[in-house]
Amino acid sequence: MKTFLKWTKRIGLGLVTLLILLLLIGFIFERISRNAAEKIKPDGQFVEVDDHRLHDYKKGNGGPTIVFETAFDPAGHLQWYNIQQELPSSYTSISYDRAGILWSERGKNPKSGEEMAKELHLLLEKAKAPKPYILVGHSFGGTLVRFFVNKYPKDVAGVIFVDSQCPDDERYLSPELFKMVNQGLPGGFLKFANTFGLVRLMFKGMFPNNKQYEYQNTIMPALLYKSADAVLEEQDQMRSIKKEASKIKSFGNIPLYVLTAADKKRFDSSIKDRKLKTEMLSAWNKMQKDFLLLSTESKQILVPNSGHYINQEQPKVIESAINDMVNKILPQK
Repeated sequence: MKTFLKWTKRIGLGLVTLLILLLLIGFIFERISRNAAEKIKPDGQFVEVDDHRLHDYKKGNGGPTIVFETAFDPAGHLQWYNIQQELPSSYTSISYDRAGILWSERGKNPKSGEEMAKELHLLLEKAKAPKPYILVGHSFGGTLVRFFVNKYPKDVAGVIFVDSQCPDDERYLSPELFKMVNQGLPGGFLKFANTFGLVRLMFKGMFPNNKQYEYQNTIMPALLYKSADAVLEEQDQMRSIKKEASKIKSFGNIPLYVLTAADKKRFDSSIKDRKLKTEMLSAWNKMQKDFLLLSTESKQILVPNSGHYINQEQPKVIESAINDMVNKILPQK
């Protein structure tokens, strides 16, 4: 018995020593990686917003300006990078990194929907982006777009939701499903993991592993340590942001396109229970259809063979919707 306890203690001590060694290696690796990331040259420009700088990526030189708002996502403007390369240069497109994400500085403004709309509006003004704006919001970005439209309606010529999040989804979901889909990321663990280089490994495959996304797959993991804290901060404020966004009921007659992922298998990997998965499909479709009530000029575009990330799986549909919206508001184009 004594021998058994002796060996148990030795094994336990060995495992603890190994764990400490691995964490130390991870910590050193993370510091080396961060130093290397600081040398990466930003692909866009910086605009001074209040007490900090926001980074944006701008293409084209005419009006209107297509403004991209990213989802709850550490990749920032990179989610729109490829799409911007395909849009005509006869009008401007701007994607950006929200405060604290990728190359954007965090600043002191709160992470509220209204403050983020103010920051984006100031960025567009200082970047001399031609008006009017067509806002394109994916998922959580669709929720944030509501604040911009509500605050600056005269500057907005059109809105495109890309499989947008529904801010009052609790009305559509059973308590069990609502809790499941809104449980969020494990913030405490991810902050710990970010210190020791584990987050880089966990979120390494956010973009498809092919040549088309080679740039994103290089930049996003390298700068993930910067984005992680800001994304988790947005998660902490998500409930209040959604609550305020749900009060914005109308865009008036501003044209609205609702792009909806239509692959019936899109929830297979995230929801295993068949009953809950069926409920989610039905509820999501209902939420998307109800978005049409936001505008007197709205239409839904179903996107077959696509999951939630339409911008990666079916980018041509987004490009087509943007071009169609431009032609709608500026027929001469």
